[in-house]
Amino acid sequence: MKVQTVWDAYKATMRGYLIQQNSIRNRKKNQEMNAIKMEIEKKEKELKEKPDNNTTRRELDLLKHKKHSLEMDQMAKQLKYIKQDFFENANKIGKWLARKIRKKKQAQQIVKIKQGPKILTKENEIMEEFMKFYKQLYKKENIDKGNIGKFLSKLKLEKINDEQRLSLNKEITTEEIEKAIKNLHNNKSPGPDGYTAVLYKTLQEELIPVLRRIMNKALMNEELPESWKQGEIILIQKENTNPEEIKNYRPITLLNTDYKIFASILANRFKGFLKEWVKDDQNGFLPNRSIKDNMRVILDTLEFYETHHQRELALLSIDAEKAFDKVNWEFFKALFKEIDIGHQFQNAINAIYGNQRARLIINNNPSQEITIEKGTRQGCPLSPLIFIFALETLLKNIREDPELVGLKINKQEFKIKAYADDVICIVENPRKNITKWLSKIEEYGEIAGFKINKTKSKILTKNISKKNQESLEELSNIKIVGKIKYLGIWITSRNMHLLKNNYGERWKGISKDLKNWRHLNLSLLGRIAAVKMNILPKMLFLFQNLPIIRNEKIFKDWKKEIMKFIWNNKRPRIKYTIMIDSKKRGGFGLPDLKLYYESCALMWIKDWANLKNEKTLLLEGFDLYKGWHSYLWYDRAKREKNFGNHFIRSSLLKVWMKYKRLLHIKTPMWVSPLEANQRRLLGWNKWPTYNDILIKKEESFQIKSQEEIRQRFNNVSWYQYRQIQEYFNIDKQMGFSDKREFWDAILTSDRKVITRVYEKLNEWATQTEQIKNTMISWARNIGRPIYLKEWEQIWTKRLKYTYAIDLKENWIKMLHRWYITPKKIGIMYKNADQKCWKCKLQDGTFYHMWWSCDKTATFWRLVHTECKKILKTDFPMRPEIYLLGMFDLDFFKDTNIDKLFTFLATAARLVFAKVWKQETIPTKESWLDKVMEIRNMDKLTYLMRQSNGKGIKKTDWSMVDNYLKEGNKTRCSVADR
Repeated sequence: MKVQTVWDAYKATMRGYLIQQNSIRNRKKNQEMNAIKMEIEKKEKELKEKPDNNTTRRELDLLKHKKHSLEMDQMAKQLKYIKQDFFENANKIGKWLARKIRKKKQAQQIVKIKQGPKILTKENEIMEEFMKFYKQLYKKENIDKGNIGKFLSKLKLEKINDEQRLSLNKEITTEEIEKAIKNLHNNKSPGPDGYTAVLYKTLQEELIPVLRRIMNKALMNEELPESWKQGEIILIQKENTNPEEIKNYRPITLLNTDYKIFASILANRFKGFLKEWVKDDQNGFLPNRSIKDNMRVILDTLEFYETHHQRELALLSIDAEKAFDKVNWEFFKALFKEIDIGHQFQNAINAIYGNQRARLIINNNPSQEITIEKGTRQGCPLSPLIFIFALETLLKNIREDPELVGLKINKQEFKIKAYADDVICIVENPRKNITKWLSKIEEYGEIAGFKINKTKSKILTKNISKKNQESLEELSNIKIVGKIKYLGIWITSRNMHLLKNNYGERWKGISKDLKNWRHLNLSLLGRIAAVKMNILPKMLFLFQNLPIIRNEKIFKDWKKEIMKFIWNNKRPRIKYTIMIDSKKRGGFGLPDLKLYYESCALMWIKDWANLKNEKTLLLEGFDLYKGWHSYLWYDRAKREKNFGNHFIRSSLLKVWMKYKRLLHIKTPMWVSPLEANQRRLLGWNKWPTYNDILIKKEESFQIKSQEEIRQRFNNVSWYQYRQIQEYFNIDKQMGFSDKREFWDAILTSDRKVITRVYEKLNEWATQTEQIKNTMISWARNIGRPIYLKEWEQIWTKRLKYTYAIDLKENWIKMLHRWYITPKKIGIMYKNADQKCWKCKLQDGTFYHMWWSCDKTATFWRLVHTECKKILKTDFPMRPEIYLLGMFDLDFFKDTNIDKLFTFLATAARLVFAKVWKQETIPTKESWLDKVMEIRNMDKLTYLMRQSNGKGIKKTDWSMVDNYLKEGNKTRCSVADR
């Protein structure tokens, strides 16, 4: 029997077994309840026959009471899990917070659908209409294979090399499967077989050998398990569209997890090939390529035509009808063959795109199976890669056609930019050329399944009169508009309108959200998390793709609105610099939008410094007289006003000038004096930097000889060597940086660069708060200096002991002396009583209220005595230990004891804060109740994480449990129940 059949049989058997076990478990769970219900029915019948039988009536009442008790127990268990979810997830970034702040969920039910002029409302009619639509959508088109062959052979495509072919076609290894399983997300919806990633992560040792055999059989013999050919299509309505139109739903295919493991291995291999084969006109789905690259070319293009009024431009934004769902299988299979992809990889592609079936899931009801004969399934890891692979042939065809004129500078030409199915064409002299462009795209569409939707496609023009625009519209049959939306960004013919159309509109929506969230029951850290989760990503998207802000007032306005939300329209209790400071330094980690903007702007400037993106730099600096390093390091822009006339360059340079001297005190080694002076004249692709041309001798730098330099840069002449010497003599007065600095590391890295730059800018912005006023106040209170390493022990270690934000927040509030005291109220209001709320005798300062008050001290003595009993350790009673969690490592050498004490002290602070303004102090019982609540939630969190395949380190609560058993058996049994 084939291994594929055995595998599908195993999954079916396993599923049946798991369903059976779940039924048995539920049956056992409900056995007692069912028995009571049957007994109640029996007694009710007896009572009906003999209404005066008091014995039966009493027995019936007892049974009903027992039933009620069982129902209450079940509700208590459910409530326990709700409490656990709150304990672990409340007020932190995640699903809990997303549910709190999201707008009203869009209805998922499809209640009516249009069929021409008719409206269908019956479920069976709606299902039938969707079936008809998708059967037609996925039906194979009759495309002549000969035409595909002619199209591909005409392109003279670059063949795959031996190394790439070997990488794609080698046997699938255990390590590749392990990596693919590790990268699976646990909470993703399963495919038709119902198995999530948890099964494969739990049983990977047993399953990987079988999976490996199946996958390698697919490579060798073009055979897949039948279950890998199946899928379930769920329909998601596109935003701001009519829900009655079938075409306004996006089909997402839920695929089986084992298939996705296989597809992700193929996708990872394929990416390695595509990042070399796909040219930089496409920037989707490949490493180190982003939307920013496309947007930069478009914005720089508009700037170029801003100064070349005599040249006409049209930006043709193409919308393709169901682009992913209409890709012709025969086209990309032939394309794989044309580039000689290799036998094994071709087999895998043929097997996947040879026989596919799916059911539609509409209102939770599955349809009959439909056959899929074209398209790439949205939900499959291979789909986006195959789409851009096929699309690259169109881009190559356009690039190499001399009749399709784009923007040309020197030998470089900018014609088309694509990100998945978002395609934009740069068409010069469009009235003459637009029909040729459309014909070229339609020629590709006829064989590849890429159909232009002319009603949704748009044209943006520049330097074209109204009359000529009408002529162009008539020629192309595509509407000309004042602005187009490309990759989520509104583009207008003049870049000066970008700020209003993008930042202005985006902030209107954010401002509305902030007002709607004001009344949500969120803690301080919860509000900060809401900013991080909802506002920051929206703004970061614009910062990365539109670094055009020059006026700092906009940042002040945004900050004002965010702070109003954070403090709920009340007066801030903590300085803004402390709020934005890193958590590693005792701050709150509130995102600062201005610093994030500057970090993103520096990522654009990075290209000016490392000179790698030559083609884009040529366009961005089309009118510059000198090289980029002249403006970056030698302040050429002060003399050459032309630099600042460019909308993009001027805003970027402003950010660079702000941080230039913080990034480099001495002349950096990445500077190229020759590029700074001779870029326009020489036009080289590689420039010698100081790192290449200097050598250190006896603690000072010297220039290498011309012969040494020419070994790497053989076109350096004696005249250019003299220019290098001239710049060197100027720069050596400042000195050269002889160690690798922060900006040097950023220039050579692509990993988390925005985060790293933000952290550095944040460090500079908050350096005045390294020693915070509260730290000085605490040192004064406890009567000794507190060293920075002691504070860092709290921030970097002890705050991570718990996943509960509420516990962390209490600790952070203590560190920053958050709580309002009688003394503080007395300063704010003249007639207010400044005496302690507990003892009514002394001034209610922060330290007095929390520690030195006689009543408060009684509570802490009680807690201290019980902590020593629980932990079986003797240690002194000091304020820094209980209030700050700051103690010598000698006290609690064992990490688990350290952790337990942290929970015990936090529970004490929490119950004390609850009676903050009251005259009473917490009781021992209330403290122990809180300890047990934390214990129960911590244990349950561990179990929940384990069952979800997200293991965490277990806390050993045995010391607390033993203490409770010894003296509090009654309390313990009540709490556990």
